[in-house]
Amino acid sequence: MTTDSHRPAALHFLPEQHTLAHIAGMSIRIHRFNALAAGLNRRQQDTPGDGRVTFVLIHGIGMSSRYMKPLARTLAEYGEVLLLDMPGSAGLPAPQRARSIAGFAAIVDAALALNGITDPILIGHSMGAQIATELLARRPQKYRRACLIGPPVNAAERHLPIAFARYLQSGIYEKGNLMAVAALAYMRCAKDWFFTTLPIMLRYPIENRISLAEHADIIFLRGQHDYLAPPSWIKTLQQNLPQSQSVTILGAAHSTLYNDDDDVAQCAISLMQPDELARLAQHRNTK
Repeated sequence: MTTDSHRPAALHFLPEQHTLAHIAGMSIRIHRFNALAAGLNRRQQDTPGDGRVTFVLIHGIGMSSRYMKPLARTLAEYGEVLLLDMPGSAGLPAPQRARSIAGFAAIVDAALALNGITDPILIGHSMGAQIATELLARRPQKYRRACLIGPPVNAAERHLPIAFARYLQSGIYEKGNLMAVAALAYMRCAKDWFFTTLPIMLRYPIENRISLAEHADIIFLRGQHDYLAPPSWIKTLQQNLPQSQSVTILGAAHSTLYNDDDDVAQCAISLMQPDELARLAQHRNTK
């Protein structure tokens, strides 16, 4: 846990930015913390070896960026942060046709290109972890670091009644403030989109796709009471990734990133490269 007295100074604590963008005929909302002003990012891109770091947060099915904002504000003290509201979430129109996980990954990839980001640390929760996995598998030259939180769906339990039961089982341990945020997000998401996307998420073979990410530094993160992503499932995902790590947050459940943002942030920060840490230290020393 990082206490306020031990937090590093921000690189340049810049105002939050909120942009509505249109990609392939779909609307997404982009939120940036501690980032360059719109327009500058295309001329000063975040590339490998430049010392800058961008954390990219990808939310789960039916949710929005709102429950990721505590984590985003914590991470903004270490670098730049980008969050997305995906099509069909947060009151945005749903895509006209069903999208595969690869299709959602293509949207994220395009949004990052639009914002000049080519070397991020991906942080995906639930279905967002599937999207991050697809980015690692499809674009290894661009995506090489990820923190995958509660990655679904256990191959032995890819049936809606079982997955729903696991969700409820985990929900018993979620805190009330998170449940209120989740309920609002589910009310605002496009219902047809949710029920069209749900079987796509259930069928996604994450264990096969993650095996293509041997190049990447990956941390699998779960709450102690995350029954959608039990320890045995995490071990299965790690089978072909000897360099990967797994972390369990005690007392937490499936949506651990909301109330345990300090602990999740520490995992993400551990993926920073030496040049990024050196740049952070340099700016801390100038404060």
